Amino acid sequence: METISLTERGITLHVAVTASPACCPTCTQPSTHVQSHYRRTLADLPWATPPVQLPLRVRRFWCATPHCARQTFTERVPQVAACSARTTARLTALQISTGVALGGAAGARHLARPGMPGSRKTLLRRVRRLPAPEASRPWAIGIDDWAKRKGHSSGTIVVDLDRRCPVELLEDRTAETVAAWLRAHPEVTVVARDRAEAYAAGVTQGAPDAVQVADRWHRVKHLREAVEAE
Repeated sequence: METISLTERGITLHVAVTASPACCPTCTQPSTHVQSHYRRTLADLPWATPPVQLPLRVRRFWCATPHCARQTFTERVPQVAACSARTTARLTALQISTGVALGGAAGARHLARPGMPGSRKTLLRRVRRLPAPEASRPWAIGIDDWAKRKGHSSGTIVVDLDRRCPVELLEDRTAETVAAWLRAHPEVTVVARDRAEAYAAGVTQGAPDAVQVADRWHRVKHLREAVEAE
């Protein structure tokens, strides 16, 4: 840490990297030949309520490997911030967890109370960059038709009934498409569906040993229609 200053805008901590060598990210060879310096301004977690800025002084090195494609490189500080990031790693982690729990607008309002930066778009962008969770292998599924807009071509949505979340969106609602998906997922033993003939044929072809049941919503719907018809 070089200097600390307190202004109306918050606290500014001027810091610098002290390690003597740095490794080239391309050839991974260490180098001590400094070409130049520059500062990265990082937003950090606030101290109480005042926001904190970290102007971080980093060095650009000459690569010591003669045939390396990267002639110069900037030292990395992954324990402080990711490459080209404008926030520290711990502030980024807090923004991600807040965005996952509260979403964009609500998460931004929650961060603004203690003086932490993070707009609605920033939180949503960080959540979208998260790696997709490992897909489970559902044993009980529900299938039904869906469409982005009413009256347009419909597809088929496959829902994991055990976890209560969608697992697949099929391009259409034909028996062949449903059967092909079920053949690729032999672990499915229960299928909840409506009374559409295409779904019945698709399940019979793709998972003949699976138990087919009518889901609760369609049972109530068909019962209402039968009562009204009487």
